[in-house]
Amino acid sequence: MDWRHNRLFRIVLLLAVTLVTLVGVVPYFVSIDPVRAELVAQIAKSTHRKLDIRGDAHVIVLPRPALLLNDVVLTEPGSSEVFARADRIKVGLALWPLLARGEALVRELVFDGAMLAAVRREDGSYNFDDLLAQSGGDRLQFGVEHLRFRSANLRLYDEFLGNNLRLSGLDARFENLADPKNGHLDLSGSLVVGKEGKAEDWRGRLSGSAAMRYSANDRRLLVADLDVRLQQEGTSSEALRIANTSLSVTGNLIYGWRPLRLTGGELKLAGEVQRADQKWKTEIDLPEIRFKESRLDLGRLKLQAAMQSPSGGFSVQAQVPALAGERYGVLRADTAQIEMKLTSPEQNLALAFSSPLELLGGTQISLPGYRLEGSYGNRNLPRGVIPFDLQGDGKLDLRGEYAELVSRGTLDRAPVSASVRVDDFVAPRYKFDVDLAKLDLSPYLPAVAENAKAINPDEPFDLWWLDKLEAQGILKIGELVMRRLHVNNLSGKLAVSKRKFVVDPLFATIYEGQLTGRAEVDASRRAPAWRLQQRLTNMNINALLTDTMQTSRFEGRGHLDLDVAAVGRKISDLRKTAGGGVRLVLNKGAIRGIDVESVLRAANRQLKLLNGENAPVQQANLDARTSFSELRASLVLRHGVASNNDLAVTAGVLKLKGGGTINLDASSLDYAVKASANPKVPELAELAGLELPILFSGALSAPDYKVDYASLREQIVARKKVQEEAKARAAKKSTSRAKKKTDKKK
Repeated sequence: MDWRHNRLFRIVLLLAVTLVTLVGVVPYFVSIDPVRAELVAQIAKSTHRKLDIRGDAHVIVLPRPALLLNDVVLTEPGSSEVFARADRIKVGLALWPLLARGEALVRELVFDGAMLAAVRREDGSYNFDDLLAQSGGDRLQFGVEHLRFRSANLRLYDEFLGNNLRLSGLDARFENLADPKNGHLDLSGSLVVGKEGKAEDWRGRLSGSAAMRYSANDRRLLVADLDVRLQQEGTSSEALRIANTSLSVTGNLIYGWRPLRLTGGELKLAGEVQRADQKWKTEIDLPEIRFKESRLDLGRLKLQAAMQSPSGGFSVQAQVPALAGERYGVLRADTAQIEMKLTSPEQNLALAFSSPLELLGGTQISLPGYRLEGSYGNRNLPRGVIPFDLQGDGKLDLRGEYAELVSRGTLDRAPVSASVRVDDFVAPRYKFDVDLAKLDLSPYLPAVAENAKAINPDEPFDLWWLDKLEAQGILKIGELVMRRLHVNNLSGKLAVSKRKFVVDPLFATIYEGQLTGRAEVDASRRAPAWRLQQRLTNMNINALLTDTMQTSRFEGRGHLDLDVAAVGRKISDLRKTAGGGVRLVLNKGAIRGIDVESVLRAANRQLKLLNGENAPVQQANLDARTSFSELRASLVLRHGVASNNDLAVTAGVLKLKGGGTINLDASSLDYAVKASANPKVPELAELAGLELPILFSGALSAPDYKVDYASLREQIVARKKVQEEAKARAAKKSTSRAKKKTDKKK
């Protein structure tokens, strides 16, 4: 390290030469207070900085010439802001060159209690570059053999990164620097991250060593066999949330001296850190580092990182053949290969990136025009993984802790476009906008044996994905298939936070009708709470009931309004606890399993029924049906039981009304329907004014029914009695009128 032409040392040491020459070999210490003003003036003139020697200044003559300065302060150029200060500075001089030739050759520099406030500007320059600038040759020589900092404090502020680093209690020793073969560096101290005057963000213990090889001919310094270790002390701030950090840096570095700049070398970095419950390990290999003027070239860069936590693991490998650009500008690579894997008991994700790469400031990464191939699977989809192939643009900000991907391509071989953003890498928050043409989950769902029910009502819901998920966004799926269930034009605004999942609003084409509404699952409670508020218009009621209630008792198209809530971890729990309301209106449909019109005609024909004989209980015949022009009903749900008392069905030759209960838990019903005939139909004329009770009971999917002929007989008897009483009254009235006419004639 050749500082022979450094202006600051030139001024100080020229003054020292003068003083030593004047004083000679007389006292051991000679005061230089009379020239203090001249020294300060020379510093101001040469550097535009203010030198303030607040303590004593002396020259040591024996045993070796040296200049001692106490309580020294040096400001920034043209400012009163302190750049550096030291409790004591010792400048040791070589004796023989001083006496023989009048040359001041600096052999030793010792700084006690020094403080240096260094700043790296956004353009990459430093606030001390002016002190390292060189001028023409003179009689000042710089051949430092020993450089020592004791209890020093270095404060580095990076304007580009916007952060502060502090080295406190630094003890650094540079030995044999003038020897091109035996120079050595040892250092130790504490590295502190955080702003001055505020609580520390992070603290670590620093130690290191290196061989120092200086070549005066080409003004080059080689820092060989560099080995620096950093170990965290204590805990970090709550914002960083890191612990047990360790970092090692090994390699060789080459510095130039016009000005002091890194020109090349090779480095390997290895680190470990624990962030929250995540344990990270990272290795970076930089085998080719080259600086030329303002250009930086990194060759054969490799990165390996792995994370392990109780909930899973993450690994990434990156290879960049060549990364180059302006020193403090954007570094670019034509191609980069990045492989990522995420594994856990719940899910797994594999990604393979191939992309150009741009790196800004060491913390911002862009992937313009990337190609991403991979697959995703989770335990709810146990029969395989969903493949995807995407192209787009990506961005990763390590300092701001966010990643963003804008993609287009295929998901499960169907077209998809998506934008996804992740904020906070410890507790991720997701924002997304996904538009997928089709998703068929049937091949990935659990296998179902032939003739077995597709869903086990006593199987608990797997809600693991809500545990730590924080997300919001928009999801659109052109066609969603899950075995027999088909949903088209599905779109919804999703929000997931604190184990609560909300879709509001929700739109879809389902069961040939239009669905609007919202859905909510709150899994933050001991038992998850569910709520569904939906309106279905112009839907196919048969398909709806078949998929949701395993019954096909109704046909037709119409409208359904429902607001239903339930609590539980299983479908059977939801059936027991369901509550709310349902309103149903159907047009031009049918009730399957019974032909009420045929029952009425049979009742009209069979005289034995009039004698009070009941027909046996009959099984539902799904081929039989009762057609209607309109059906209206509303249900009230309490504790899994749906009650109805306003059923109204209008058909061509009959009308139905009724009420009863449906037990969702037991999948059973107990229902009574009263059928009345149209008196204008000749075949049903005998039933005019009567109601035929039909009682349904048993399994919801195929209930039994029986006709209450006893009630019909009672109605017929009552009707006959009324008719006979009316005839008697009429006859009596007729007799009375006849008698009155006879009495008048008399």
